[in-house]
Amino acid sequence: MAVGGGGSRTAWAGVACVGAAGVLAYALAGEHDRLSVSDRSGLVSMVLGVPALVLALVAAWVMRQGAREDDAAAVARLAREVRSVGEPLWMHSLGGELTPIDVTFAFRPYAHAGAAGLPPTPAGQLGRVVEDYRAVRPRRLVITGEPGAGKTVLARKLVMELNKARDEREPVAVLVSLADWDTREKLSDWVARHLERDFGMPSRSARAVVEARMVLPVLDGLDEMDATDVAAADSRAGRALDALAHHQDGADPAPLVLTCRTRRYDELEAEGSHILDAARIEIHPVDSGQAVGFLERRGAARRPALWQPVLDELRASPGGVLATALSTPWRLTLAATAYERQGDPGELVGTAASGSVDDVAELLLSRFIGAAARNAPKGAGRYAERVIHARLHRLAVVLGGGSTAETDLVLHRLGERVATACKVVMRIGTLPAVVVPVLFLLRDPADSNTWTDLVLGCACCLMTWQWGGDAGLALLTAYSTPPLGSPLWRLGSRRLCRTFLGKLPTYLLLCLLGIGAWQALSAVPGDDGPLAALLPPVVACAACWILGCASALDSTAVGPVGPVRAGWLLVVLGAGVSVAFVAARGWEHSAWRSASLMTAVALVNLRDWVGYLVYRLANPGLGPRLPAFLDWCVTAGLLRTSGIAYQFRHREFQEWLVRRPRPPH
Repeated sequence: MAVGGGGSRTAWAGVACVGAAGVLAYALAGEHDRLSVSDRSGLVSMVLGVPALVLALVAAWVMRQGAREDDAAAVARLAREVRSVGEPLWMHSLGGELTPIDVTFAFRPYAHAGAAGLPPTPAGQLGRVVEDYRAVRPRRLVITGEPGAGKTVLARKLVMELNKARDEREPVAVLVSLADWDTREKLSDWVARHLERDFGMPSRSARAVVEARMVLPVLDGLDEMDATDVAAADSRAGRALDALAHHQDGADPAPLVLTCRTRRYDELEAEGSHILDAARIEIHPVDSGQAVGFLERRGAARRPALWQPVLDELRASPGGVLATALSTPWRLTLAATAYERQGDPGELVGTAASGSVDDVAELLLSRFIGAAARNAPKGAGRYAERVIHARLHRLAVVLGGGSTAETDLVLHRLGERVATACKVVMRIGTLPAVVVPVLFLLRDPADSNTWTDLVLGCACCLMTWQWGGDAGLALLTAYSTPPLGSPLWRLGSRRLCRTFLGKLPTYLLLCLLGIGAWQALSAVPGDDGPLAALLPPVVACAACWILGCASALDSTAVGPVGPVRAGWLLVVLGAGVSVAFVAARGWEHSAWRSASLMTAVALVNLRDWVGYLVYRLANPGLGPRLPAFLDWCVTAGLLRTSGIAYQFRHREFQEWLVRRPRPPH
């Protein structure tokens, strides 16, 4: 990060450290009146603790506002994080297939005059979509297709290839789901909020890269903004298109990419809602020849005799029910997974002969969970199909049903209602944190411990009333924590060491403060004085080092469980520092009072994590180890990850789970 005035800040830090070391050494030396062990311990705790509290408040404010990071560094960070998310998502979208189905598309004439300039010779293939997009002028593209046609796959491919080939002057392509956009919020603010939540970017950096037009928004799922029975004229999607039509980069139309189902976009265009100066492509259905080739590579290669009736039907009836049901990449992947190891795929032919396309889809979805569980790697563990279905049904209901359902499952936001209630309770509960120390000071104004308590209480009230939960969310994402034993800890430690060595003069001066304290305390009679007094700063330093290692990691690399682990880490480290603080002050009553106030400060900042714990306790049906279960579902191919969120493999699967509380067989 580029921080202005680094040299002057280091100099001021050095002056403050040397001054504090001198004052502390003079006071502890006891030239006039020798201090007791308790007084020395209290003085050390106060001198070292109050600056630590001030630094904690400043750090929380910085995390809320966003650290000062120059635009180039912020863009580079975003590009790195988007790539780390995009490649795993791309592999998950292929369903285990290394080579994707090469879906084709054609540029479709716009229904109005304000269309973009098209490529002179469009390629119209998945593998060359970047060439076609770069030739569009201005670079505004609408991708339409039938449900499951591969719109999101095409969008992901475009994002991945654009970011792979981009130079420093080009924007970073970022895929964002449109489902949660309230069109009363500015598009730039909404995109910046997603950069904070999905990629752990500081607020200031996120706003800076968006305002500098260094983000190419790839907006997925315009049709998912409304229920199916909402008229186009009254829809959120229509208002979204009106807002996107006026998305400008100075005097020019700003680049963007949008995906939508064909029927919905046609309805919106008929109502006069459209994006000006944009090109539109329509994804073709997968033809029977492509479907046969895909199934021969995936299913028929292992069990050719059982798959032969399906292949014969696709060749014989390219426009039949079965070919129509399997005319999308999602359905083909679903069929290959459902019958990969067990079951007779020939039953698809019978179902298509006596039923409809929806009946074929119902059959495939009913077999999906069991097949995914059987196909999961043995080392990943095992869950019974009924257990998987019941838990995923609960989570699908949490996200909601219908086309207005959310798609992102963020663990530490599951208890959002509880967290909101905690905010109200904590605002009222922090008032005694100021009133009680004031009452004690009226009785004994010279009590340094009570003054420390008053500072803690004021900090608690400030963080609760002024900042709400923003700083807490920043804490959870900033300290996104990998599991114990993960090699990411070593990576974080190496990154922190480089940062530490970069600021070596400041840390050397901090060491002088510690040495001065130790020398002053060495004059205390007995063996426990120095150790007891230095226990809080030693424990605090260890805690800061652990948190520093976590903060040096990218939240997207840690994964969606990282913020939940961060809550546990902050609680454990905070408890350790509090116990050390109480022990250093001789387990006095005032020490416990201070520790209680520090606990209140922690709970204020972790209310979303507290809400998550309450939600888990109130929903035992989700199982004792929900994060481990969700990670297993990702491994099995039932879920996927997007930044710090989980998502169902496909919207059709999510909606099916909402309708089916129990397995169909």
